[in-house]
Amino acid sequence: MNIAKYIDHTILKRDAVTGEIIKICDEAKQYGFASVCTFPIWIETIRKQLEGTGIKTCIVVGFPFGTQTIEAKVAEGRDAILKGAEELDYVITVSKVHERDTEYLKRELEEIRRATKGTTIKLIIETGLLTDDEKTYISQMAVDAGWDFIKTATGINTTGATVEDVKLMKAIAGDKAQVKASGGVKTIKDAEAMIDAGATRIGTSNGTLIMEGLEVTGGY
Repeated sequence: MNIAKYIDHTILKRDAVTGEIIKICDEAKQYGFASVCTFPIWIETIRKQLEGTGIKTCIVVGFPFGTQTIEAKVAEGRDAILKGAEELDYVITVSKVHERDTEYLKRELEEIRRATKGTTIKLIIETGLLTDDEKTYISQMAVDAGWDFIKTATGINTTGATVEDVKLMKAIAGDKAQVKASGGVKTIKDAEAMIDAGATRIGTSNGTLIMEGLEVTGGY
């Protein structure tokens, strides 16, 4: 198993500087990660650093709370795509999930999907804030709206990914969508457990540590 190909190498420090972004890109190139994931302000820097590598530019939208209006999320995503983003990780409006505001959530999911046609989009549902019924509810809505991935968490606001949540989300996604496990994935064992549970992408800021562990054990 080439775990590197599952990893979205992530830096979401609000005070990160250019040198740190370049370092993350260098690490992504060294190990062959799936993408580099960060804030919109760094799109052009990442695109320049990753040009010709096949490593995707992944940008968070509505981050970290998902409380922007639908129109703002649509505009932010469109702007990111115009600047070169290839994958977008959106934070859902969790309060509307709690309220089971199906009309609002359906409009949000469908309008974003229409605005990002041709771009891979992932919905961060913040599993640590939801009951299992709520996780099922919003995951099914995302799959029905044609989203490419459902994703566990931002890794900032709540607890991160669990094997149980990944299994639940995979059961809902089936072969219609993929699952991204994000938040608290720090070791080889963590990553392997998420992949075994059904995740096809791992969001982590510990990508190099995971790969160094693989090298130590002879698995890389």
